Amino acid sequence: MKLILLALMFLFASASYADECKGHIIFYTLSDGDGEADIDFSYYYHKSTPWLNEDGYSTSAHTETPIKTNTCFADNVIVPSEILKLSLGYVFVKPSLEMEVHVGVMTGVDLSDAINEFYR
Repeated sequence: MKLILLALMFLFASASYADECKGHIIFYTLSDGDGEADIDFSYYYHKSTPWLNEDGYSTSAHTETPIKTNTCFADNVIVPSEILKLSLGYVFVKPSLEMEVHVGVMTGVDLSDAINEFYR
C-alpha cells in the first residue's frame, strides 16, 4: 500500500513554479509507518503541491536518505539524514540553503502557517 501511495506522489508531482522562486519544500517518508499517517501524508502532498508551485515554491518527494534534490534555485541540494528527526515530515529550504525540519503530517493550513513563518 505504501509503495502505491509513494508512486502516486512521484507520478503527480508538479514541476511548474511561479516566476519567483521563494524556496523548496521536501516531503519525505523514510520507513513503513502507520498506514493512516502515510495515507494522510500522501493526501496533503497532492493537495499542497499545486498551490505551493503556484506560490513560487518547488517541491519534491523522497523515500531515502541522504535526500538529494534539484530545486528552483539550485541543483544537487543535499539534506543529511542526521537532521531528520522522524521518518515522516518536511524540510523547508531557503535559496540561501538554510533548512528547517518539520515532522509528522500537517494539514494544508498548518503547512501554510509553517511556510509563512520560515520564509518571511
